[in-house]
Amino acid sequence: MGCMQQFKNYFQILILIFVCQYAVAQNDFGKYQPFSSYWFIDELLEWNPNEDNNVKFNKSYLPLQVRFIDSTTQVNPELSTKPSVVSLIAPHTTNYHPSQGFQTVEQYAFPYWQYIDYLVQWGGSAGEGLVVTPTAFWIESAHLNGVEILGTVFFPPNVYGGKEEWVLEFLQQDDTGNFPVADKLIEVAKLYGFEGWFINQETHGMRKEEAHLMQKFLKYYQEKSNGKFKIMWYDAMIEDGRVIWQDELNHHNSIYFQNKDKKLTDIMFIDFGWSETQLEDSHKRAKALGRSPWELYSGIDVQAKSYKTPTNWKGLYKNGKPYTTSIGLYWPNSTFNIAKNKQPESVYEEEQKFWNGTILEEEVPAWQSKEWKGFSKYIPARSVIKKLPFITHFNYGLGRFYNEAGVRLSNKEWHNLSIQDILPSWQWQVDTTVVKASFDFTESYTGASSVKIEALKNTEHSKIPLYKTALQLSGKEALQVVHKGDGNIQFVLYLNNGLKYNFKPEINESWTTSSFDLSHLKGQKIVKIATEFSGKKGERIYLGLLAIKKKSKSSIKKSKISVTPFKKDDSLELYINIQGDELAEFHNIYQIKGTNKIWLGKTRSTDYYVAPFKIDKNKTTIKIQVVAIAKDGSKSKPSNKRLLMK
Repeated sequence: MGCMQQFKNYFQILILIFVCQYAVAQNDFGKYQPFSSYWFIDELLEWNPNEDNNVKFNKSYLPLQVRFIDSTTQVNPELSTKPSVVSLIAPHTTNYHPSQGFQTVEQYAFPYWQYIDYLVQWGGSAGEGLVVTPTAFWIESAHLNGVEILGTVFFPPNVYGGKEEWVLEFLQQDDTGNFPVADKLIEVAKLYGFEGWFINQETHGMRKEEAHLMQKFLKYYQEKSNGKFKIMWYDAMIEDGRVIWQDELNHHNSIYFQNKDKKLTDIMFIDFGWSETQLEDSHKRAKALGRSPWELYSGIDVQAKSYKTPTNWKGLYKNGKPYTTSIGLYWPNSTFNIAKNKQPESVYEEEQKFWNGTILEEEVPAWQSKEWKGFSKYIPARSVIKKLPFITHFNYGLGRFYNEAGVRLSNKEWHNLSIQDILPSWQWQVDTTVVKASFDFTESYTGASSVKIEALKNTEHSKIPLYKTALQLSGKEALQVVHKGDGNIQFVLYLNNGLKYNFKPEINESWTTSSFDLSHLKGQKIVKIATEFSGKKGERIYLGLLAIKKKSKSSIKKSKISVTPFKKDDSLELYINIQGDELAEFHNIYQIKGTNKIWLGKTRSTDYYVAPFKIDKNKTTIKIQVVAIAKDGSKSKPSNKRLLMK
């Protein structure tokens, strides 16, 4: 990826080596730990999901949620929603990527889903494998936010181990003219539940024959997938098979994007060396081909420097709007790499600078602007919040502990984006010299994080918009909030008729639940949820839950469970199979020790792996409990399983 400069390639290889060393040093995986899938081409062709024990842990159980458009609640109503962002992240090495999360907070979590339309889990190498699927927890977090997610097929440059034979294996046809690898790619995406593939072909030595075969492959894939699975193409291979990065859509590479009346790929990533003129020309060429220029994503390589990367913003934005193409970000998870201590607080500080824009503090060369413009001012926030119930605990998807209703149930670190909540649509539209709003990773009602709002100066009614919504009310709902602190806050519901309603809870120093009846809003639609905060300097409020749901609870049956234990001395790993009620959104897993309940994990899946935890090796039995949770937060009766320890 982005291999037009040898220095850049060398640097990327060093980064990959660093990530590999870091991951191995920080993670002592259990013997029975399931890992995400990756293959070389011949391995993929031979792969049988019925013989792969990891498959059940790698499936996503959350369909892609549908987004909606409402310009009236945009920060800038004049912005079009057609331009978008694709984010190519490499959060871990290709191999040894745990299927369902980590036992540390020192892993990347993404909080700005509202500004991207596609996520690519980028990876692959000549030493590990070429075909990389997204992990189940990245799929589910993306889907929760309406983001399509793609796996990667990477053919490295020859100098970094790429082999011509791998490309030829990829393009092979059977006796009937079918492309077996295309069939396998569709099979994997369908089974695991993601939207398609990013094809990154950078291996030299291809000829016109292979270029023609690649076009036939892409056409075959489009026909067989019937529009259900997408392909993103990378600007490297040209029409005669050579690898020459064009930095634009032109007559050399457009054949892989659109061939006459045939769409060969859905979107295209333009390499990083583009100029303003090249992007303007790309815009025109896409239109001439009958395609949207917003299906082109102009690359910015932020792997090494994150928001300190010199960027030609004039090619992307004009008059405060995107005007040529959409935006392709390569390795934006570098915010994690540059964070001072890899802890959630410092990583999130870097995320805010990257997505919201910042002015660099350090000196830069005369030709480089000190302004990093970011993306939140130019790309309208997307939302999926249009179905009731809506519940968020502001769970960031990782933590140093786990709380349930304010009670500490675990002091172990964890990382599982499958249970990340929908985070605020706007982070944060407030005068930051007066009020600081952020995530707090020391206080939580349920999960391991909350939203903290703090007065930096005395303030009255500082408005902080939280969520973009389209929630139609039946008259049976209530607004429920959980909060604590020493300032004052009111929650504001904005309706589609232009009216707004304020709800003010009583604030205490301990977690307190406040409920407000919404029956008087029957037939109305909530289009925005906001807060107004008042307080003296130093006063603060923590938000632990925000919900709009029916006042009545769901009735959810308890689940049938089976547990397979793997014991070694005083350590125990578990495979848990869960056959749950169709109303179940999640299942919480606990160890029961006397009157104590210890949280072991939470999942959307029918199969869950519990990483090694300590037990009394002299105990003859261990009690495991599973509780189903409905979308409205209702819980089933517990399912208990007592395990005999041998």
